[in-house]
Amino acid sequence: MSREFFTVSQLNNLIRDVVTSGFPQAVWVCGEIQSYDRNKGKQHAFFELVERSSDANDVKARLGLVIWANTRPRIEAVLRRAENAFELKDDIEVKFLCRVDFYPGFGQIRLIVEDIDPVYTLGKIAQDRQKLVAELTKSGVLAKNKTQPLGPVPLEIGLITAFDSAAYNDFVDELVQSSCGFHVHLARAVMQGKNCAPSVCAALAAFNAMERLDAVVITRGGGSIAELACFDSKEIALAIAASKHPVITGIGHEINTSIADLAAHTSAKTPTAAAQFLAGRVRAFAENLDETWQALQGMADEALNARRICLKDAAIDLQTALRHMMTGRKEHHARLFERLRSIPAKSVSDARTGLQRSRDQLKKTIQLRLTACVTKIGHCQKLIEMASPKNVLKRGFSITRAQNGRALRSSADVHPGQALRTELYDGFVGSVTVEENDLREKQDAGH
Repeated sequence: MSREFFTVSQLNNLIRDVVTSGFPQAVWVCGEIQSYDRNKGKQHAFFELVERSSDANDVKARLGLVIWANTRPRIEAVLRRAENAFELKDDIEVKFLCRVDFYPGFGQIRLIVEDIDPVYTLGKIAQDRQKLVAELTKSGVLAKNKTQPLGPVPLEIGLITAFDSAAYNDFVDELVQSSCGFHVHLARAVMQGKNCAPSVCAALAAFNAMERLDAVVITRGGGSIAELACFDSKEIALAIAASKHPVITGIGHEINTSIADLAAHTSAKTPTAAAQFLAGRVRAFAENLDETWQALQGMADEALNARRICLKDAAIDLQTALRHMMTGRKEHHARLFERLRSIPAKSVSDARTGLQRSRDQLKKTIQLRLTACVTKIGHCQKLIEMASPKNVLKRGFSITRAQNGRALRSSADVHPGQALRTELYDGFVGSVTVEENDLREKQDAGH
């Protein structure tokens, strides 16, 4: 065996030289960020970039990355200057300019981030969003919650947001200032990050179990496009479509329109605007109710005055008509009285004749039924006698039973030496079973 060898550090340094010479320049690398959120409060950011399979369920490959403290402010400044500013976080797809490095201390390949292309990330987010919007539109998901009726006085509100957040306080304060008597049921939820969609969907499912709700409001304050990306999820859109209550969204700022907004019954630009929409609806109903009441009161007064005049005229006409009618009715009643005196006697006679006919008919029907029943009983009795075991035995049949009284149906139910009892028409015969060979021997011995 060769005595030449490398120490671990020597071999790792050699590998680093090979990697460095193989990648002399920085390269652009695309992938999904993982484990970045754990770097909050740290100078250097160590995280991973992964590539997922086509169904996005499995990770095909992963690489370790690092953004040094002296590079991190410049990367963050590039993101802030982007058309739609966002921050680096887990689960978003990015495009980094990286220098390939091999760290001898751990024996690991790692990428050192030098720059970022924010246009790629924003374009990828927009592309995925546009594809999802087309899919949800085609399947009817975005239109389904809009068919839920929103009542004119939506006072029972289910609120999905982070408790004591700016969105929560803006929304609730606006409702309080409206003095409309709102009753808010709060479901706390995570409003950004990978836990946002499951949390919001769980809150919607909980509100689905409540019958006395007029509307459900999903609201959060403004944020970057990456922070609001969770509201572009298919899961939240499907949960909104499945809601049995109309859903009102107030997510982000005026420039933000999420897929959750598109799927909702009504979309407001901000949490305050969502509360103003509800308060305005209640106030509009109240104002319309006041106007309707005043109009109704005026119409009622006019109608009562007109009816009062008509009623007075009608009372005079009725009094005159009644006077004439009473005179005529007296004569008519006298004629009816004479006719009614002769009607009862004839009615009683006709009823007596009809009753006699019904009695005769009933008597005849009962007699026919009894005769038919007696005949049927006679037929049944003959059938019972024909099926009687005694009559069967009388024709030469017999019944052989074991000691337990069970009737034998097959020779397989009998074993040698078994005592049997045979029932005949006029008595019983006892017997004991033997093997066929033994019987033949006894017969031969008898001869």
